[in-house]
Amino acid sequence: MTRTARTDQADRRRSELLDVALRLFAEKGFTSTTIADIAAMSGTAHGLVYHYFRSKDELLLAVLERNSFLPALRQLLAVGPDQPATEVLPRIAKGFSAMVSERADFMSLVLRESQTNADVAAAMGQLIGEGLELLTGYLGDRIEAGELRPHDPSITARALFQAIVAGHLNRIPAPGFEVGLVDVILNGVLAR
Repeated sequence: MTRTARTDQADRRRSELLDVALRLFAEKGFTSTTIADIAAMSGTAHGLVYHYFRSKDELLLAVLERNSFLPALRQLLAVGPDQPATEVLPRIAKGFSAMVSERADFMSLVLRESQTNADVAAAMGQLIGEGLELLTGYLGDRIEAGELRPHDPSITARALFQAIVAGHLNRIPAPGFEVGLVDVILNGVLAR
């Protein structure tokens, strides 16, 4: 397909609508946001939104697809089983924290709407499920290698991800908190 000025303009308009929808869905909630709100904020005619998206539900799915950071999370968690946890976990924690920070509106949207919207819950479930599976597998490899003591690695994976998400939701992550979190996970708090 040959690109024209018109197709470039259509792509830009579609992208702008997705950005505006994400912002409004995160701020007001999916149910409270109307197509009219999206049109007004984007400076688009109400009917033109329907030219790009048949419904608000279709718009939501496009927002979820465009903003999911699952591919970036997969890449972050693509570590060799022989790499030491003392090097890998701080890198994973910092990288995941950066993803959550960069996609604050997306996180706000999925955390709020996953409670009542099956499509959003499915997107969140895929993100969480695959991330936990990958990190749990890596931690299991490090247990087998003798670097980590035997334990349920899924608990460690959940603790790491949930602490980072909670820190960002509460807007309290101090600079470098990820390194301290990994230190507590790896070394505990008991004096030895």
